[in-house]
Amino acid sequence: MAEDLIREIHIQLDLITNDLAELPQEDRIAWFRRTTYVQPLHFRKEINGTTYAVRAFFDKEAQKNIVEKVQRIILNKDSAEM
Repeated sequence: MAEDLIREIHIQLDLITNDLAELPQEDRIAWFRRTTYVQPLHFRKEINGTTYAVRAFFDKEAQKNIVEKVQRIILNKDSAEM
């Protein structure tokens, strides 16, 4: 089950990446602006009667960006499966 979900995530990321690669630079930038969260990520979710409050904060002085982190996670996962 988890492997199927991970495989589907990889497929969707590849599709998005391929679509973006075909766009001109201005269109890619516009796409990222449309899909980027303007507000910090905050939400509440109830699971089995317990309410969870989630707040995300991003370090403006971070050495790595989200793309590098996702690539590292995917590559580490792929190498661990070999």
